[in-house]
Amino acid sequence: MGADLNRSLAGAVAAPAARLVLPSGRLIAAEPGMGFPVGEAERYAFDETVEPGDYLVEVVTRDGEVVAGRVVVRPEPVVEWRPGRRSGEDYVYPVDGGTGGFGSPEVFEALHDDEAREDLIADLSFDGDEPAATYTDPDSGANLVAFGLGSDGRYLTWVGYTAAGEIACYLTDFGDLEQRWS
Repeated sequence: MGADLNRSLAGAVAAPAARLVLPSGRLIAAEPGMGFPVGEAERYAFDETVEPGDYLVEVVTRDGEVVAGRVVVRPEPVVEWRPGRRSGEDYVYPVDGGTGGFGSPEVFEALHDDEAREDLIADLSFDGDEPAATYTDPDSGANLVAFGLGSDGRYLTWVGYTAAGEIACYLTDFGDLEQRWS
């Protein structure tokens, strides 16, 4: 599938959704309301890391439906796609609340607080016209960007690499892309 992902993206529309703050350069793709054990969010981050900073998140749509979410690390062409890995294994995350997203371990740790979880729910109330929403932890400044999917499933995040072997992006396929060419 990785080799065909660029072809699968042809005809899809990518639009800016938000900026994602990664204080540690570590990324988690998960359902935003998913509770990780206290002190263990770091274990759910991808093995592939980037420089700490903030990165553009795009929502990728086709015919008005969200088909992918992408974190742009560097705006260069992707020449190779590899599955995102966690603890050395391809990582597919489950969604049973119709929402997928990206965030840092820092923001997922902050969600152990009941007030933070209530704020998350309020912040992720999707406007009918907006395919993405954000939540920012007021203490750390870390945030997450979520996508309203309208369905549940298990989703793989791909890591796109440049010709120089650097990470260009992370892209979670919300089902449509993989089905086109598998």
